[in-house]
Amino acid sequence: MQAKAIISAACELATEGIKVVPEIMIPLVGNVKELQDQKAIVVRVADETIQEVRRETEVHVGTMIEVPRGALTADEIRGRSRIL
Repeated sequence: MQAKAIISAACELATEGIKVVPEIMIPLVGNVKELQDQKAIVVRVADETIQEVRRETEVHVGTMIEVPRGALTADEIRGRSRIL
């Protein structure tokens, strides 16, 4: 729901001529699988929302290393961001 709201707002601003590039950060990631699973949901919602409003926008998806397990697996998590 939050990703849809963020992307909808970015698309609306784009139609008004205002360029924004939202960065959706997945919180509390402990390993790369968690990031991949949650990012897949955000990407699906982004694609659906962009088709629904018929307006392209750039969106970045990433994570913050906030938990000890995430710090231990940061080398695997690094570089998994996606620009839509």
